[in-house]
Amino acid sequence: MKALSKRYKYIIFDFDGTINNTAPGIYATFTAVLAHFGIDASNMDLSEHIGPPLAYSYNKLLGAQYVDEAIALHRKIFVDINAVEQSYPYDGAVEALDALYACGKYVLAVASCKYQPHLIRSLEVFGLTKYFKSVYAQIPTRLYKSDVLRELIADNGWNAADCLMIGDTMHDVDGANANGIDVVAVTYGFEKRERLENANVIALADTPQQILQLLL
Repeated sequence: MKALSKRYKYIIFDFDGTINNTAPGIYATFTAVLAHFGIDASNMDLSEHIGPPLAYSYNKLLGAQYVDEAIALHRKIFVDINAVEQSYPYDGAVEALDALYACGKYVLAVASCKYQPHLIRSLEVFGLTKYFKSVYAQIPTRLYKSDVLRELIADNGWNAADCLMIGDTMHDVDGANANGIDVVAVTYGFEKRERLENANVIALADTPQQILQLLL
């Protein structure tokens, strides 16, 4: 795999499905919330709900009238079951972050639709905080990936043309595209590969090691 021809200054990572496999804790949380509403999720494919805002997911799963109640319950259960500690970094992800940080060529950041306190906690638990200059996630005034990215680059004074988004879902791709940011899509996360192959991305990476090959 050849390195990217364009030189970027800022590398912006998604978290769920890109750095950490957060499926176990998130699936358990969704399952408990849906059970509260009388829905058996044992045979449901919840993969599309790892990455997008909770409002999007619960609107689809339960309907608009239950969204606020479901989100509040989701955040409580997520903490109660220690969902953060049920996740784990993908093989090679920490090594990739370490190499990118150590090379001195890039400023690293995180842009996620995860609830901001949960993202901060995740980075702390896995010792990842040190790699990132900025960490932006979901708060009440920014729900979607396009909002998170817009505020991240605006608050830091970054030029979108100097930024590269690395993420695993179409929410990452669409959010970056909306802000004029190039995207490398990783195929080991939660999106179907064929969707990423047909998306507006500059490259695909099948492993964290391939991210390094593209950037170093």
